[in-house]
Amino acid sequence: MGSIKIIPLKSLDKTLFENALFITGYQGFGMVGYLTTRHLVRELKLEKVGLIKTKHMPEVTLYGDNGLLYPFELYAGEVSGRKVLVLLNNAVPHIHERTDYAEFIASLMKAFKVKEALLVGGLDPSLKETEDEKYRWIPIGNTKISLNAPVLKNRHVIGPLALTMMFTEAYGLSGAVILAYTDLYKPDPRASAVAVEIIGELLNIKIDTSSLLEEAKIIDAIEMEREKIEKAMESELAEKKSRLSYI
Repeated sequence: MGSIKIIPLKSLDKTLFENALFITGYQGFGMVGYLTTRHLVRELKLEKVGLIKTKHMPEVTLYGDNGLLYPFELYAGEVSGRKVLVLLNNAVPHIHERTDYAEFIASLMKAFKVKEALLVGGLDPSLKETEDEKYRWIPIGNTKISLNAPVLKNRHVIGPLALTMMFTEAYGLSGAVILAYTDLYKPDPRASAVAVEIIGELLNIKIDTSSLLEEAKIIDAIEMEREKIEKAMESELAEKKSRLSYI
């Protein structure tokens, strides 16, 4: 973990984060973890307090409303009297650093003495037992969190989220993994809205998800247009083949 460290942009006095709720996720299935944390940062108006430097930093950035975008950003704030820390992973850690990155995150939570960790990801919808089932969850350590959904048992979790789960528990921390059913192969803001609503309930506030649902409508419209174009191209190709068969 020597090549991974936190670079403070504000004071990172550890007492400021003691008993905080730590939230993070990655760009996995449906990009649910990423879209959820990005939305929380915006809607809860959290302050960027630091960034995480890795040996193999992704060589990409952009300038937006909040200044320069860093691959791995740490945000903090207070919500309904509760401290909240959000790690926003705008990129995926390099494949050779993912183990060290996940362990660093766990060690950071331990050093900050956070109370609970919430890890967010997407889940294959084929696992649904009922049509109205929206998510499953996994408890970590001796958590006091209890969610009104089935616990995901005897199923593999993969990727950086799995590593973060393992190190979170190994470092003696507690929390929960929220896994919203998602479209596996495209961004799914609707699934992220489910995760956001659950986190809002845990924070005893209602977090607006209208922008996520609007994003979902835009993605649906683009997908429908793409399907129309594909069908039109297939129809035109079939017609050309039919003409050629008579030459």
